[in-house]
Amino acid sequence: MPRGRVSASVALCLGLASGLWLGCGDKPAPPPPPPPAVPDARPADAGAALTIDELPLGAADLAAFGWRRRAGQRAFRQARIAEGREDWARVVTLCTQALAADPGHLDAAWLIAIGFAELGQLDRVLAPLRQAAAGDFAKWGPASLEHPALAAFLATPTGEAWRRRVELDRARYAAALARALIVTADGDLYGVEVDTGRWHRLTRTVGAVLGALEAPAARQIAYVARVKRAGKRELGIGTIDLARGRGSRPVPVGSAGPIAVAYSAQPPIGFWVATGGPRAIAWRQFDDEYHFHALAKATPRPPGAWLEITGKLSVRVHALPSNVTADWDEQSLASAIRIGSSNRIVSVPSPGLIDGNTAAWSPDRVHLAFVAQLDDHCAAGAVNTAVFVADAATGGARELERSASGIAVTWLAERRLAVAGDHGVTVRSLDDGVAPVAIAGATGLMSPRERPRCAPVSAADAPAADGEPAGDDGEPVDPTGAEPAH
Repeated sequence: MPRGRVSASVALCLGLASGLWLGCGDKPAPPPPPPPAVPDARPADAGAALTIDELPLGAADLAAFGWRRRAGQRAFRQARIAEGREDWARVVTLCTQALAADPGHLDAAWLIAIGFAELGQLDRVLAPLRQAAAGDFAKWGPASLEHPALAAFLATPTGEAWRRRVELDRARYAAALARALIVTADGDLYGVEVDTGRWHRLTRTVGAVLGALEAPAARQIAYVARVKRAGKRELGIGTIDLARGRGSRPVPVGSAGPIAVAYSAQPPIGFWVATGGPRAIAWRQFDDEYHFHALAKATPRPPGAWLEITGKLSVRVHALPSNVTADWDEQSLASAIRIGSSNRIVSVPSPGLIDGNTAAWSPDRVHLAFVAQLDDHCAAGAVNTAVFVADAATGGARELERSASGIAVTWLAERRLAVAGDHGVTVRSLDDGVAPVAIAGATGLMSPRERPRCAPVSAADAPAADGEPAGDDGEPVDPTGAEPAH
């Protein structure tokens, strides 16, 4: 092996020689098969700084993030107890067991890296650190440059190379989120790169997210989730900065709802929150440091889209489209709309009503997609919502999909959309002969599903409510606002 090269597979397997690869019993158990040998740290030439090769960011599917339900979680929980006692040798032993049972347990990979660092075994830090940061960069990439236990590692030549790797991956991660489709799955938000199938975890509430609002110009998302504080359930707000690849845990708003969230592009810039219902006029700004600042009582809601949650299951984004006029009723429904640029009238078969809050222009503004309520029946299983796409030049509308459980739509490109309906999330093309492509595991889009106003919401569509909102390790969600590092 050339001088200066640090191999992830070799670093992970060093535990075998030191007797740390133990099974769950008293007898040693063999480690998981090492990955194929790849150069991950090497000098470009004599005297040059080390470089660490990139790994694919994110995961190949949603299931990869489910390590809390797999075989390594029991040993990992015991490792957390040992961490609390600062028994780092025990931490390493238990995390080794967790990784032997489940090589994809990213929590264990991160914690064993910390354990190696605390024990002064700096040559063993890189491999598990690499694994954790590549799998969930937003949580462990930046944290790896800030955790006090890693200071000595970062001072080594390999640590300096790791700093450079993190900065390169930060740019790669932001680029991945820029092209990703934001979906919901298991009650959390993920970014999915549709063309490559890579998944990136955006929230870590273990099923507690209720709704989200995007501020596209700011490249930010605010989400609302259930939290528990002082033994009481309430709502919390968190943010995701897509440009920086950073996010926060939900911060309690001091109310169980209703809640309204909007974004202001004028000072004070940022997301605003109001509790007490959509007509509440006492807004608070939620700043980048995850603190609330009360605004003057007479301050009006900022213009643009806003999120309303009137109950645990009633979530709606209010966002009437530009260049479209209609005789909207109090629920933003209309039997027909007029396209301003062409003066064309768009309608759907009677008694259908177009939901203005769902209408969205394609990036080239040639097509307008929207959800329509087909009828007002509330019978169980009634298929009474559908997605349509209208041609702005002709006014002709084309139906894409119907749903009984509500439906949502968002644009991916000029002629490609994502639709959340009865069969999960599918990517559809406006070109003839192109079959829809399902995104396995995704249950919804960031925009909530639209249902007929009279239709009751099925409990199956609600976020999981078993137990309390929990963190990645199964512990209650920490409402401090910052992503903790173990």
